Amino acid sequence: MPAQNGFELQDRDIELLHAVYQLRIATIDHLSALSGRSVRALWARLLKLKERRYLASVARFMQKHVYAIGSAGVPILIEHGYLPRDLAEKRLRHNELTEIGIRHSLFVADIHTRMMLATRSAPIKLVHWQEGSALWDTVRAGDDDFAIPIRPDAYFILRHSDRPEGKNRFHVFLEADRSTMSHQRMATKIDGYVAYYEQELHQQKYPGMKSFLVATVTQTRSRAEELRKDLRTSIPHAASHDAYLFIPFEDLALATLLPKAAGARA
Repeated sequence: MPAQNGFELQDRDIELLHAVYQLRIATIDHLSALSGRSVRALWARLLKLKERRYLASVARFMQKHVYAIGSAGVPILIEHGYLPRDLAEKRLRHNELTEIGIRHSLFVADIHTRMMLATRSAPIKLVHWQEGSALWDTVRAGDDDFAIPIRPDAYFILRHSDRPEGKNRFHVFLEADRSTMSHQRMATKIDGYVAYYEQELHQQKYPGMKSFLVATVTQTRSRAEELRKDLRTSIPHAASHDAYLFIPFEDLALATLLPKAAGARA
């Protein structure tokens, strides 16, 4: 791309913009991990991208900027085929995030980055990642037949190239837990997913999804252990336990997802 005012947008810049778009919001640590470039090398470049509105600074936590796609970045990503053209007409909404929302979104970005890195050189690929209200649903459950919202923080698909077609996709609903929700509310979430599966509502909303996993990723090991101990009683069948995972972020890897997935409901 031709230089303007001494600045030339490079292919590596477009890769950074695409990474920020995929994560929704990102810190320099996310971008360093995904690009393989040092934090020091990225710092000046991100500043230039922000000054030219390819990136926007959403907030600043612990002396690190939180980046989102800026107004000038959208047409670049559309031009290179990373975004649909109708996105140009939609208002960017990252400035509406609250501090709690930003912290939660950054934890989801941590998890997304971990999955992107883990699947780069493995036969298991991350083929789909989705967030937002399009995932929302409800299910009626319990003796009182009350409505339980189904609102995963993300939905993603892992595809295993070494498995036969039809048995090689693992559908995962992500719950990113920052220890801000009571065990009772977490139990209600699990009850909702159990009812969602038993009533086969997932097959109506997601054609081709025969089964799914629910991965609750926590920030600490103690929280994961507490939830696993307290919420196992919410899962009606012992054979289904491996479909409801409680994983501390430090242990999040393909090995903690797929061995359990292979033994989950078919």
